[in-house]
Amino acid sequence: MRLKELGELSLIKRLGERFTARGPRVVKALGDDTAVTIVDDSRGLLSTTDTLIEEVHFRTSYTPPYLLGRKVVSISLSDVAAMGGVPLYLLLSVAVTPETTEDFFDELYNGIADCAKEFDVILIGGNTSASPGGTVLTSTVLGEVPIDEVVYRDGARCGDRIYVTGTIGDSALGLSVLMERGIEAVSKGPFKRAVHRHLDPTPRIRAGRALAERGLATAMIDISDGLVQDLRHLTEESNTGAAVEFKALPLSEEMKDHLRENPSNRRLVLAGGEDYELLFTARPESTGAIERLKKELGLPITPIGEVLGPEEGIRIVDGDGSPIRLAEEGFEHFR
Repeated sequence: MRLKELGELSLIKRLGERFTARGPRVVKALGDDTAVTIVDDSRGLLSTTDTLIEEVHFRTSYTPPYLLGRKVVSISLSDVAAMGGVPLYLLLSVAVTPETTEDFFDELYNGIADCAKEFDVILIGGNTSASPGGTVLTSTVLGEVPIDEVVYRDGARCGDRIYVTGTIGDSALGLSVLMERGIEAVSKGPFKRAVHRHLDPTPRIRAGRALAERGLATAMIDISDGLVQDLRHLTEESNTGAAVEFKALPLSEEMKDHLRENPSNRRLVLAGGEDYELLFTARPESTGAIERLKKELGLPITPIGEVLGPEEGIRIVDGDGSPIRLAEEGFEHFR
């Protein structure tokens, strides 16, 4: 069977069955946003890696190298945030063609350096290689968290409320604008904020850490593949179902404007992906504490639904109570 028939998710499942990580210091291997291993009696090491490939994840025709550098760091930082951790160290591998200009390389590393500095992450190593075609960037981030505060995907329980940070769908909207208008959309146009949400996402490190430290999140994941698909990842690990109300989803003014003109394009919100916001569950009694955290951080944290029993599956409900069905729940490689 070819991978385009198998799909990324099935491939990962097969790899998980083949490589069963065992060892006294391994707490979590495959199946979450990061691996978790034990440093000592109180601390866990978080390890994650991500790759951005030209013509798969980005195009240089609309991606400034400075923002590309920031993004390759941010997406791995977001994984650490989803576990409730603090990022510490960065390793970076860069493969570019021999025709790549020095200016491109300098701007790329300016973005990497600025993002690392912003989030107090130290670049400690990596690799540079020639590529036969296109740019390939791989970031590896190592972080730390008290071992009893790690938030996994498998802790959601029936009756928990479902929350998201920030607004969702902006990155997918920004990508659609970039593909239509090109690099000029970075500096001007009606959807400039959405464009920057795609090119320069903000990892929610402070929010993730606070949710973990205060014991508010029962399960958590970052939204990289799409709201519905990442919710499915969380519920499958937790052996639960979920119901989400579309009208409850936090949308930016740009997304609201877009949907007024294109009401059938709700796929951007539900399955667009790459928002890198946190999707988490919490017990009903944590509502007040989450409201206080929202004000403390100055960050929207919005309840969007409820965790149900596993027999319910994933239900996305429209304003009139009717189900919203999607042809695709989110991004999946190879398909």
